[in-house]
Amino acid sequence: MTDVLIGLGSNLGDRLLNLRTAVDGLRPVLRQVEVSDVYETTPVGVLDQPPFLNAAVRGVTSVGPQRLFFWAKSLEYSAGRRPGARLGPRQLDLDIIAFGDLEAATTRLRIPHTAFAERGFVLAPLADLAPDLTLPGAAAPLRVLAARVGRAGIERANPPDSLMSSR
Repeated sequence: MTDVLIGLGSNLGDRLLNLRTAVDGLRPVLRQVEVSDVYETTPVGVLDQPPFLNAAVRGVTSVGPQRLFFWAKSLEYSAGRRPGARLGPRQLDLDIIAFGDLEAATTRLRIPHTAFAERGFVLAPLADLAPDLTLPGAAAPLRVLAARVGRAGIERANPPDSLMSSR
């Protein structure tokens, strides 16, 4: 079993429901699921779009990184995401931030995820889940990286239980 961290984001439709659906959709491939607080964040890159809700999930998996990647992409597609502008609006965005101590890069998947250490909307929820974890290639633990980047444009919106299924 491998420890994984996955970043979640949504800025179209019912954002909280989209994130909740993603958490539920990850359960077949993740065990011991932990969920961060939910943060409302200002967009990065393409600024003329609605604010995002961002969160993170931590769990363990027995599937490989490629299978987890394609699982995440199928959840995005099921939520209505279609190819569009890079950093543009989307119903659901799932990014594998870390997969154990793996460092890998393919044309479609980079682990740890590219630029995670510079994005407060990624670091704030990750630091909720694993503040003392230092990801491969990172210069410091997640809580230190999060403090360096700061919380400009990042507001806590909902507690972790808001992403738990009502089933």
